[in-house]
Amino acid sequence: MPTAEELLDALDSVTWYNAIGEDIRAWKDLPIDDGGSICCPHELIAHDSSKEVIWMICVCLFGDYGTSPRSGWIENVEGFKAFIDEITKTEREAFG
Repeated sequence: MPTAEELLDALDSVTWYNAIGEDIRAWKDLPIDDGGSICCPHELIAHDSSKEVIWMICVCLFGDYGTSPRSGWIENVEGFKAFIDEITKTEREAFG
């Protein structure tokens, strides 16, 4: 069974090799609604299965959803942002 660190490293590799790290990092700037949540950025993940899967993982870890994690929302914003930093580490180191 992989460790949490190994899983984070694997997701970091996915964001790097699929060239989506910069786009994923931009999610940290999504607006927070009146309830303190971040809504699904449909327009940012549409037609990109790599981003959609990362969003779904984030929803399962840091949020909730009605019928599908594809359209879920983020409730633990600080945890979400820290996770984004972890899974885009290589991209941040390469490009700042």
